[in-house]
Amino acid sequence: MKFQYLLIGTGLSLIPTLTSAQCVATQDCATLGYTETSCSGGSGVKCPFGNKWACFKSESEICNDLGFTLSCTGTNQTGGGSKACNGKYNICKCAANFTWNTDTKSCEANTANCVTGALYYSDGTCSNDYISNKKLLGIVIYEKSASQNGWVMTHKPIATYIIWGEDRVDIPGLTNITSESSLTDIQASCTNTDIITAYGNSSKYPAAWAAKNYSPSGTPSGKSWCLPSGGLLNNLNNSVNFDKVNAGITIAGGTILGNVSGGSETVWSSSESDDYYAWLFFANTRGSFHMYRGNDKHNYYSDVSVRPVMAF
Repeated sequence: MKFQYLLIGTGLSLIPTLTSAQCVATQDCATLGYTETSCSGGSGVKCPFGNKWACFKSESEICNDLGFTLSCTGTNQTGGGSKACNGKYNICKCAANFTWNTDTKSCEANTANCVTGALYYSDGTCSNDYISNKKLLGIVIYEKSASQNGWVMTHKPIATYIIWGEDRVDIPGLTNITSESSLTDIQASCTNTDIITAYGNSSKYPAAWAAKNYSPSGTPSGKSWCLPSGGLLNNLNNSVNFDKVNAGITIAGGTILGNVSGGSETVWSSSESDDYYAWLFFANTRGSFHMYRGNDKHNYYSDVSVRPVMAF
């Protein structure tokens, strides 16, 4: 590269001078950025050396490249949470009690107030009071954590006077729990229910099938109801949780635990003890409650009930 002096104004300026070897013009359209065979609506520039085009992006394409892809008209969305680009947004504003999740790009229910005894609704929210314009699904009996599902139970039995299943049959794959201290299978309700129902039809295992077939309107998509595990029912086996759940059931206008027949109730679990017994939760209206495995799986009484549960 050579340099030359030019007189500019009252001074000299040193500028580079390109040699002829450096000033080689290309006539290759692809190298010059002309890569398209045509442009939609003629919005582009044609290569002077051929029939290729360099196309201009539309406003919607530019907005899409910048992440503005959301219409924000989905469930529990109340509009865009940012400035719009071509009528689209990059985040959405959520309804009360919902939070925007940047990973799923959806408004998800806040579960901070879904504590034991709270009323649980079909939109995934909870309250301490009954909200008449929402669809009530049940009562929270186990709180959600970072590593475990929360669980909601129906606020009244869906079946009574019902047997657990066949007598003297130990279902393969279903864990035998032989002591109350071993009732730690809190998250196993649906796993147990699936094992039981896969092993026999509704005439052989009516309690599990009653829970599995329960599907009230408002049940969230992808969610299912199950026969509660012994560990989950054992979470009610203390005065604090028992009283909270019954208080929530009362607010919801349901049937409190222990008030099914003759002032008592025994709730079937999906946890087996052996070929003869399955675990139950007993309660009565005098405030007594405990876990036990004293019922033959093939026996039934007027106070034996099914109260399905659902994970959240």
